[in-house]
Amino acid sequence: MLYVLKRKDQIITLVDFLEDGSVYKFHQDLVHPELAPLHDVKNHDWLKQWWKRRSVPISQGHIRSMLAKKGLLGPEDFLLKNLGLSLTDYYWISPMDSGLTWKDVNLFDNAFHGDILISADANEKKEEIPHYTPNGSLQGSLEKSWTILHGERGLLKGNRDQFSTESINEVIASTMHRMQDFDAYTDYKLIKINGREYDYGCYSKLFTSQKKELISAYEVVISERQFNDISLYEHFIQVCGKHGMDTDKLRHFMDYMILSDFVLSGRDRHLGNVSILRDAESLRFIAPAPIYDSGKCLFIQDTVPANDRDLLSIKTESFASDELKMLKLVKDRNCLDVTKLPARSYIEELYALDSKMDMQRMVLIGEGYERKIDLLRRFQLGEDLNKIKAAVPNRRPAMVAAKDVFVDNPQPDRE
Repeated sequence: MLYVLKRKDQIITLVDFLEDGSVYKFHQDLVHPELAPLHDVKNHDWLKQWWKRRSVPISQGHIRSMLAKKGLLGPEDFLLKNLGLSLTDYYWISPMDSGLTWKDVNLFDNAFHGDILISADANEKKEEIPHYTPNGSLQGSLEKSWTILHGERGLLKGNRDQFSTESINEVIASTMHRMQDFDAYTDYKLIKINGREYDYGCYSKLFTSQKKELISAYEVVISERQFNDISLYEHFIQVCGKHGMDTDKLRHFMDYMILSDFVLSGRDRHLGNVSILRDAESLRFIAPAPIYDSGKCLFIQDTVPANDRDLLSIKTESFASDELKMLKLVKDRNCLDVTKLPARSYIEELYALDSKMDMQRMVLIGEGYERKIDLLRRFQLGEDLNKIKAAVPNRRPAMVAAKDVFVDNPQPDRE
């Protein structure tokens, strides 16, 4: 099956697909190499790998059963049937001699269906909407769906189980950034989703557009050779600088993100959860993307650490393998104001909205959160957190939070 890989209406190369939607082969001589997705230029199979990464993970939500119902052979088949379309960039595949244009198919302007229904869309005239969806290229393991709500494009996210924990955590993170007067963040709101065991999911507005697209840190770091004498983190900063980014502003953003993740014990800031915004025309990196996907924090689906040693032993998926190593990357320790953080009572009020939340678990999370704030304060005063960790204070029995849950936040922000 022959298709043309395009960026909007500009041709990049010709691609031959197998029946299951995977790439069989493609022309190595690109028509517009400067417009190709960022990739490892030393890898001749880069497009095969890029396409596979672009497809929705089979582990996401109910994707496996949805594919079976649609009679699709797998995630790449789903992506192929939807022309590889996304709401974060302008790459797509056009069937040979189809005559289709970017104007005909792009989902920034054309309507589409999500795969999770919400009450507001129940009366939508679905027969008038094209069958293409951006969900074939939607990344992450949580149940989620792009949707059009009240005329605006946005992302609807669910949870991993019957608890609303991750959705509530997104709202807590949004509140923290707002209190810090930090504007580069994604604002999440709690929302009811039909037919789910959990009480609430969450919703955020689309922050890309026809003028600015999203480039993940992973795509950035693989696009150029990393030398042995620099860290992955510094490599990321340097490559962004080569693409026009103000590296001083980028470092400030990264410092803030690392410190805010530390306060919330966020452990999932992998290189797909850090991104850059790129100008559609000049291809210049213009700014860090707003902070997003902070839901895997506050000890979710894990034991609440019983002491400072355990609090300072949290592993991370990011530029470093644990929180203390991440803190070593920080240049400005004071870019986050510890006097402007959500109060423990505010967090407990949010958790209490979840009908399934365990009260004892809630108390333990609040204690752990306050301890992390104190540890950050000591870090900002110049104390060595490694020494604090080594001191190993008296233990109390660790309480395992079997599960967590949260809900919509009707409460005003407060310190």
